[in-house]
Amino acid sequence: MAESYDPVRQRTRRQVLVALGGLAAVACDGQAGAAASAAPKADAGAGGDIGGGDTAAASDSGAAIEVGPVDTATAELPTATDAPATDAATGDAASPYANEGVAISPLTKNPDHYITSCCPAPKPDAATWKLQFLDRGKPLTAFTLAELEALAALDREHTLECIGTGPGGQAISNAVWRGLPVDKLLATRGLQLPKAAYLKVTALDGFSTGLPATDLAKPLWVVWRMNGEPLPTDHGFPARMLVPGRYGMKNPKWLATLDFVDEPYLGYWEKLGWSDTALYQPNAFIAYPGDKSTLKVGLTRVQGTAYAGSDPIAKVEVRVNGGAWQPAVLDYQKGPDVWTLWHFDLPLSAGTWTIQARCTAQSGKASDLNPEGSDPMAFEGYDGSMQVSVTVA
Repeated sequence: MAESYDPVRQRTRRQVLVALGGLAAVACDGQAGAAASAAPKADAGAGGDIGGGDTAAASDSGAAIEVGPVDTATAELPTATDAPATDAATGDAASPYANEGVAISPLTKNPDHYITSCCPAPKPDAATWKLQFLDRGKPLTAFTLAELEALAALDREHTLECIGTGPGGQAISNAVWRGLPVDKLLATRGLQLPKAAYLKVTALDGFSTGLPATDLAKPLWVVWRMNGEPLPTDHGFPARMLVPGRYGMKNPKWLATLDFVDEPYLGYWEKLGWSDTALYQPNAFIAYPGDKSTLKVGLTRVQGTAYAGSDPIAKVEVRVNGGAWQPAVLDYQKGPDVWTLWHFDLPLSAGTWTIQARCTAQSGKASDLNPEGSDPMAFEGYDGSMQVSVTVA
């Protein structure tokens, strides 16, 4: 297949969303993840989210056991203050880089994690809040925050990305979350998962979404801590969901009820035309250098992220001025549901240069060559290969 894209589709994702009015404003009104916390302010964009393999599980005795490559509470996890996986500016006069890039931490600090919600954030009372489980609308069981905190919980490293993001926003962030899969949570009460077709999830802010019951086997997680701290209010305090393989809009915050139902359920964003499946699409972002930035002549460290949800990234490639694709170095990889950090060292002479990055997942699915994605007008998630133009002088 020829490596080209239709220029008719070159209308930017931001232009498309803005043209749709209020829906778009809510859909991408937040802050970028990797770009906001890593790139210089002149290069960082703004973006947001609507609303994440193998996992850890717990034995009947409550001890942590490992059932896949994702780290459990007993395994060593990175922290948001660890040295970055990618090399960054050191100020060393002996550095070979004219443009050294930025520090991208494997974990996004809580204040830097992107934020977007459909509605104003509620302010639940931790003393009175309960997470209600329902079976066809009838009470099944409930948990207070104190009861959740008392459980032998597990840590899960998990990346979230906004379905409405694009190159101008890079609303993608990675954190370690603490909680339990839904089936393990119910098992602490001696309960099994009810036989149902769908899970209807309702949040305190009025948001809701539906998930096929088959997702429970991934499994679905209820989490109440983020990077070792209680969930910040903007990220769903007291508890939120993590849904492997699906965009942020399917990962509700401020949980109120989880209802096992027989019929498919369309939630807040789905009724407004956004994807009901909301499966992650492979995409590659360039966090440094920023689009339309000016660089020095010499060696430049191009850096970014790649992600395809539960389909791990196999490779990232970079090309310059539409030339041959060359492999990038993968600096940080943890498997399904965790982003890949990468870099590519590029010698640049004076002039104007176009740099593009693409990724390929283990399934063979690759990001589209259109920097704005295969269909910028679709509400299915960004699947493009980001491109930046820089001036070297």
